[in-house]
Amino acid sequence: MSAAIPTVALGRSGLEATALGLGLAALGRPAYINLGHAAALGEDRSVAALRARTFDVLDAALAAGVRYFDAARSYGRAEDFLGDWLRDRGIAPGAVTVGSKWGYRYTADWRDDADVHEVKELTGDVLRRQLA
Repeated sequence: MSAAIPTVALGRSGLEATALGLGLAALGRPAYINLGHAAALGEDRSVAALRARTFDVLDAALAAGVRYFDAARSYGRAEDFLGDWLRDRGIAPGAVTVGSKWGYRYTADWRDDADVHEVKELTGDVLRRQLA
């Protein structure tokens, strides 16, 4: 059952999004900056387990009426998980709005004990690469 969540215009872009969205930062990688996040993930932090968890959360959000989703390359596999979910569920382009960011890149290679989890490079070259 889908709840009605109001939509809002995204500036002058012509795009609309639900006023409530779902960010995938804590779902797309096995360790995130949130305190206690590791415990919430449980023992199985494999790519397959987090992908399945992400699909479950995305299904629940869609059923609740959410049509705005936020992902980024610094969120580990979040962009891949979201794209896979959209294709798997047959969600047509334009049925949801996806936001992202540029300049940050996930570097921990799925290791929650990595010294550095992401790097920031806010340059025109990075923006062009991410848009390609």
